[in-house]
Amino acid sequence: MHIVISSGQDSMSWYAELKSWQGALGSLFGFVLLVVGALYNFRLNRKRDALLRHEEAQSVVTALYAEMTLLRRECARIARLVTQRYHDHGLGRFRGDEPFDHHFLEMLSLPEPPMYRALAPKVGLLPPDLTLALVTFYSDVEDLRSGIPMLQEDKTRGYDYSVLVVLRPALDAVQLAPDTLGKMAAFTGKPLAIEGLDLGDAVGLRDQEEEGFAEVRALRESRGKPNAAASG
Repeated sequence: MHIVISSGQDSMSWYAELKSWQGALGSLFGFVLLVVGALYNFRLNRKRDALLRHEEAQSVVTALYAEMTLLRRECARIARLVTQRYHDHGLGRFRGDEPFDHHFLEMLSLPEPPMYRALAPKVGLLPPDLTLALVTFYSDVEDLRSGIPMLQEDKTRGYDYSVLVVLRPALDAVQLAPDTLGKMAAFTGKPLAIEGLDLGDAVGLRDQEEEGFAEVRALRESRGKPNAAASG
């Protein structure tokens, strides 16, 4: 059995070799610390940016909430006025042959949505379901705006539009908005009030017109089926 005892010279050579690597090890350790610090700083920046984007999105929602509340009132007002004029004309309480003349249409003026147009590029910051609900509401408002002049009689057109051209988008904007406004309130974390609006007889008139058109479509289909069979 042999026992080998390392000499002091071997220890010195090991120490010298370790000392020669000291600079490289220090540089490596410094590089690792630099990478870790950069990653940590990047994570903090991402959290900060996400917080800033969320705060910006909340500001967008708050601004649009106020505008939607005002537009919703206007949609309800227009629905009530159109319904009242329709009934007044049918019951002979309105003087004149044309119920929806240009003087009446001037009363149906619908304000522009400056907030939505200015903030539209930032709507993409919002959750998808809330974005879709907002776009749907403002689409209904624009459909209402386009439908108002269609109420006026135009002999060159050869036909007249139903009041549905106004009542459908107006009532959709009013009746579907509370769900959207509720989502907006939840997103902002603020107790935003949702106003109940009087629609008068507008809902009944819309349903009556819808039923009338459904009956006409059914009648046309029933008449068309025998003709189609005969032609075949």
